[in-house]
Amino acid sequence: MDDKKKILIVEDVEYNVELYKEVLEDAGFYVGYAYSGDDGLVVAEKTKFDLILLDLMLPTGTVNGNAFLKIVKDDPKKYGTPLVVVITNIASEVVIKDLYNEKADGYLIKTELTGDQLVSEIKNYLS
Repeated sequence: MDDKKKILIVEDVEYNVELYKEVLEDAGFYVGYAYSGDDGLVVAEKTKFDLILLDLMLPTGTVNGNAFLKIVKDDPKKYGTPLVVVITNIASEVVIKDLYNEKADGYLIKTELTGDQLVSEIKNYLS
């Protein structure tokens, strides 16, 4: 993994995972992924990531996006101190305010995001 920044994608839609993974790896990042919040917690505990790209709506497993965010942010000894950027299609001000109250470091709207924009946003968060 050398000096590459480590990104964890926690997203239940396989197409999105593959797309984000390819774009981020091409930009030089190490990328891990999980298709559920439960699996994401296991992966995040094994490897300390610099940033977690978290889908808010995770329908599988017992840990949804909000719960994942709270668990990771509340236990830095177990998960390190990654930035957590939520990816969602929900642009409601109330939802966004709640995310920041729950210690999200940022959010991105999936439908408004190209691959180049994703890389640019990730680089901005990590700088």
